[in-house]
Amino acid sequence: MSYIDKLKTRVEDTSSKILVTGDLNAGKSTFVNALMRRDILPVDQQPCTGMFCEVHDAAENEGREEIHVMKQGVAYKRTDESTFIRAPVEDLESLVVDEENAQRSLKLYLYDARAPSESLLHNGIADIALIDAPGLNRDSVKTTANFARQEEIDVVVFVASAANHFTLSAKEFLWNASQEKAHIFIVVNRFDDIKDKARCRRTVLEQIKQLSPGTYEDAEDLVHFVDSNSALHSQSTNSSFEKLESDLRSFVLLNRSKSKFQPVATYLDNVISDVNLLSASNAILAETERDQARADLERARPALEAMKSNRDGLEDGLGDVEDDGASKAQARTRDRLNKGLDRVACGQLAEEGGISIPEYPGLFSVVDYTREVKKALLASLDLSVKLAEDEARLITAAGVEKIGDMAEKYLPEDVERSRRVFKPDAMFSPRTAKKARRTSGILVVGGVHGLGIGLSQRPDMLEANLVVGEEGQEEELKFVNAHCSRVGKETRKVLRIASWDLRERFRNAMDDRQREVKGKEEQERTALKAIEFFEDVASRAAEVNSIVHQ
Repeated sequence: MSYIDKLKTRVEDTSSKILVTGDLNAGKSTFVNALMRRDILPVDQQPCTGMFCEVHDAAENEGREEIHVMKQGVAYKRTDESTFIRAPVEDLESLVVDEENAQRSLKLYLYDARAPSESLLHNGIADIALIDAPGLNRDSVKTTANFARQEEIDVVVFVASAANHFTLSAKEFLWNASQEKAHIFIVVNRFDDIKDKARCRRTVLEQIKQLSPGTYEDAEDLVHFVDSNSALHSQSTNSSFEKLESDLRSFVLLNRSKSKFQPVATYLDNVISDVNLLSASNAILAETERDQARADLERARPALEAMKSNRDGLEDGLGDVEDDGASKAQARTRDRLNKGLDRVACGQLAEEGGISIPEYPGLFSVVDYTREVKKALLASLDLSVKLAEDEARLITAAGVEKIGDMAEKYLPEDVERSRRVFKPDAMFSPRTAKKARRTSGILVVGGVHGLGIGLSQRPDMLEANLVVGEEGQEEELKFVNAHCSRVGKETRKVLRIASWDLRERFRNAMDDRQREVKGKEEQERTALKAIEFFEDVASRAAEVNSIVHQ
């Protein structure tokens, strides 16, 4: 912000400063005296200007002619005598030749009685100061100081000797100064001493063309070949110097605003350039994000819509698998157990497979025989229940496989599939199955059905058959229903777990798709707002740029 404040102060400043610089003994002080029409600055063949001398109109100092020697390290303020040392104009020569003052600056307030149309200092438009600077090749410190002061000056007047043209120091100064200021006012002094004036003019202009192309293009107004000493002491009119004064006055006054505003314009150009670069870069980034969001939406939206449309189908399908599995397991169990009971009612084993009815040992052992037959028949019914459970396991496995197929059909490819492994042996815990078998309330031999069931296989004992009554049929129905319910519930439980897992994965996947779509839509909206914002920034920057350069 300090640089901006400095620019602001520079623009608001109504004064203008002309830096008069050049090589040693080029006649800088003589040139300033000629402009003032007074022998005020000391002139000697030996270098005498060892400090910066700023020449101001005495009107700026309440009409008093005097010298203010500025104190080092203190900001100068005309109304504050603690910032300078006051001295009479007569002491100027002693001050500028004193080596102790070599690093200091002074302000010289002089009265110019000429009319504003003739005077450069009090022209009626701007407060102009002439700065007589030390020679460029005096030493490196003073040369550096010259460059440091260029921010404060509006016009650089470079005084060169017609006999010496431009030294290495002069060329270096002009080259660097032309980078900051496109045009430099050049005075080729002591031109009257040159015999071959055309050759001198041609040589100087060729050098200027290389050092400051902008100055060369306007050489008619910016490059002047004069003799300052003749203009100062001659009683007759010096047309070449009068033209120089007129051109310098026009160059200062007409280009004053340009000189003051050029650093501001350059700064604004740099700012606008940075703004354009940043807005363009961010607009490209926003466009990339918008395009990426749209590409992602083209992929995510159809996937989400497909999942929404398939949601009811998945629910119906899972429900059908559960219902079909449970119903089929119940039906198979009912069929098997009813057939088994029918066989037992006829005195036969419910299932074949490692179980046999003991042989009849005779009437004396009928009680033991009855007990053994009962065990065998009960064991065959247990086997029938177990086979019904095995069949239910197969039905359940088929149902689980169908649910897995549905996962492949309904779940997106990037959704992880279930890692659950169906273990058929885990169905029907032994304790639960045993409890269901034993608490059915049906006793086949020696109980409700009586002895005749176990003896019906012997032809000679047919008369002993006992027909099962209504009470026995009711017990059989309870037995079958209990196992059908148990098997159906177990089958449904397993299938429901698998279905629940698929439902959750489907729901989570759909939630993820919804969040993704919502996020991408928000990204697209944000990117569009960013594009609009940065386009507006670029448009406003263009408007500012047009104002700066209008």
